[in-house]
Amino acid sequence: MPKQKHERPRLITILSVFLILQAPLIIFLGLNVLTDHWTFLYSWPDFWQAFQEAFSLVLQTPGEVATDEILFYNVLAFAVLTASAILALIAGLTFNRGGALAWIISLLAQIGTLLVGIGLYLLHRPYQTYWLLAIGVLMVLYLNYGDVRLWFLQSELADQEVAHI
Repeated sequence: MPKQKHERPRLITILSVFLILQAPLIIFLGLNVLTDHWTFLYSWPDFWQAFQEAFSLVLQTPGEVATDEILFYNVLAFAVLTASAILALIAGLTFNRGGALAWIISLLAQIGTLLVGIGLYLLHRPYQTYWLLAIGVLMVLYLNYGDVRLWFLQSELADQEVAHI
């Protein structure tokens, strides 16, 4: 009996694009959490300067209080968001192949985004929190959609069918 190949659902391609687009979006939100302004979007040099300043803050891991908020948590949030962005980009590039690892990586990216959103909401409720929570919840809902899960389970189901023969 020939191995049956499932047709790739359209939602897989859409989620791949969403994961790739999610990476710069959460980087921008993370930079805004640190800098509290959007001037880094004016030009590439401004963006790279803000990113380098944020990266140096992450490396220094300050614990001082700045403008009545704890900067350390914002730096930690930026570090987690950067890791989530990298995971989302990797998952978005490998999502179409149907490997279970891409699905797991994409869920880890959403977990990081949601943890930062919930943490910032509990600390000082910046307006970026609502965007992070909305992005994370929407992506988790789409990732757990039945067709998406079936797409990533197809290789496991095919192996089970071969074992029964």
